[in-house]
Amino acid sequence: MSYTLVLNSKNVIGANNNIFQYQFLNGFKIGDNAEISVSAAQIPYSWYNVSYFYQNTKFNLIFPTGATTTTLNITIPDGFYTIPQIQSYIEQVCITNNYYLINSSGNYVYYVNLSYNISAYKVQLICSLVPITLPSGWTNPGWTLPTVTRCPQFVVLDNFFGKLIGYNIGTYPTTTTANFSKVSDYTPLGSNVNSIVLRCNLVSNPVTMPSDILDSFAISNASFGSNINYEPSFQKWVKLSPGIFQNLSITLQDEQFNDIKILDPNSVITLIIRNK
Repeated sequence: MSYTLVLNSKNVIGANNNIFQYQFLNGFKIGDNAEISVSAAQIPYSWYNVSYFYQNTKFNLIFPTGATTTTLNITIPDGFYTIPQIQSYIEQVCITNNYYLINSSGNYVYYVNLSYNISAYKVQLICSLVPITLPSGWTNPGWTLPTVTRCPQFVVLDNFFGKLIGYNIGTYPTTTTANFSKVSDYTPLGSNVNSIVLRCNLVSNPVTMPSDILDSFAISNASFGSNINYEPSFQKWVKLSPGIFQNLSITLQDEQFNDIKILDPNSVITLIIRNK
């Protein structure tokens, strides 16, 4: 005999939308030979890679201003950001605070740049020297240009943001009298979630730690805002703990067994329980 359970948004509990709980009507008896398997799962890819939840929203920019410097304390709004999108936010900060120039072709010139270095599989930071006088044909929107040619600095305040772009804690560059270019210290962690692990309170999986792992799958074929569709090519049966239980809980975590803060609770997880 086998049973099919379907968990959806009505079964979601908790503020992170990553726990699904199914209440059995009169308790559910699980025998010694019972097994469970995931038949299918559809989960909206709706968790941010930059957020207060991950504490990776803050960094500083230091701009040369006259004979001194000005520090901008920057907090990126919660969202899903690629490196080009982080650069776009930096540019918007520069525009808001007049830390840019307009060249003779009418193009905005920024003196801090983050970009992908595809050949190195890292992130490249470029900080360029700011002129002390405005080049011919250029426009200054309001920047008090430095009295000595210097470049801006990028400050990584903590390891949380540092992991996102692959840089150690520090100020880059330390010497500002020359153009600066550097690739990240290690491979950037563009997302805190690369795979989803399903844990079940009724599972007894003695070969894993933790022992309640039901299944796992990658999210490599999905993009932010789309559905992650998981349909295993074969049933992966896992033993259940025998006894009488009032509920079944499924918890979604990342590959490091950290909770995922899911924005959209409209997931569907189909389970099959059988007596072998």
